[in-house]
Amino acid sequence: RIRVKYFDYLETIYDYNPAYPFGADTRGRDWFYVLWSGARVSLLIALAVSAINLAIGVIVGSIAGYFGGATDLIIERISEIIAGLPFLAIITLLILRFGSSPGVVIFAFAISGWLGISSLTRTQFYRYKSREYVLAARTLGAADLRIMYRHILPNAVGTLITSFVLYIPSVIFSESTFSFLGIINYTDVNSVGRMLSDAQARLRVDASLGFLVLFPAIFVSLLMLSFNLFGNGLRDAFNPSLRGVEE
Repeated sequence: RIRVKYFDYLETIYDYNPAYPFGADTRGRDWFYVLWSGARVSLLIALAVSAINLAIGVIVGSIAGYFGGATDLIIERISEIIAGLPFLAIITLLILRFGSSPGVVIFAFAISGWLGISSLTRTQFYRYKSREYVLAARTLGAADLRIMYRHILPNAVGTLITSFVLYIPSVIFSESTFSFLGIINYTDVNSVGRMLSDAQARLRVDASLGFLVLFPAIFVSLLMLSFNLFGNGLRDAFNPSLRGVEE
C-alpha cells in the first residue's frame, strides 16, 4: 500500500496547489468556503425574517396606532398573548414536527418577531396622527388608508429602517446560538453556529485546531458590529437630535 500526499500529487501532476486561507478541517474541507457558505445561510435567514417581521409589524402597528380605541386594545391583548409564548418551545416544537429546514426556522422567528416593530410603529402613528397636515387631509376627504400610508408612514420610515437594520444582527446571533446548541441543524447546509459547535468538538480532541473556532467567532463579531454601527449611522442621519445618544 502506498500513501500519497494529495497536495503534493496535485502540484506534481497538474502544477496546482490549492490555497486554504483559513486552513482546512479534519475532513479536508476549505474552512474559508465553509464559513462563507454558512454566512450566506445566516444572512439569508436574517434578511428574510427581518423583511417579514417588518411587513407584519408595520401593518399591525399602523392599524392599532391609527384607529386606537377597541381596535388597539384587542391588538395589544393578542400581542401580549403571543409575547408570552416561549420562543425556545416554539422553535423546538416546529423543528420536531416539520424538520429543521430554513423555511421552518424563518417561520419560527416570524411568529413573535414582529411584536417590537409593531409597538414602534404604533407609537409613531400615535405621535403623528394628530398633526395639522393629517387633520387637513382628513378634512379634505382623504381615506383612512391614504392618510396612514401617504401622510403618516413616511414620517416614521426613518425609525423603521433603523429598527430593520438593527434587527438583522439580533436574528443572526439568535440563529447562530440555536445552531451552536444543536436545536437548529440543517441537513444539507452549514451555518456559522453549527461551524462553531463542530469546531469546539474537534478542539477538545486536537488543541492545534483553534483556528476552526477563531475565524467563525471573528466573523460573527464583525458582522454584528458592522450592522450595529450602520444602524446607528442611519438613526443619526434620519434623526440628528439622537446623535451620540446610546439606546
